[in-house]
Amino acid sequence: MSNQRPGKLQKPLDRNGDMQVYKFFKTSASLLKREKKEDEAFYFEQMVDWLKTGKPLPTSEEDIIRALGL
Repeated sequence: MSNQRPGKLQKPLDRNGDMQVYKFFKTSASLLKREKKEDEAFYFEQMVDWLKTGKPLPTSEEDIIRALGL
């Protein structure tokens, strides 16, 4: 038996519809960039990065601020 504790696992994006939300943010960011709305696209890209790291969709005000980098 090992004394090593188990490592943290990152959950895949396709749980509970997260993949659909991920695709929404990713597509929105690219459409906004195409329309030359770089500032708006930045925040959608922040959410794409947040979800890509395996974190759940933020629901509290604190988590949203952290996810958007405000």
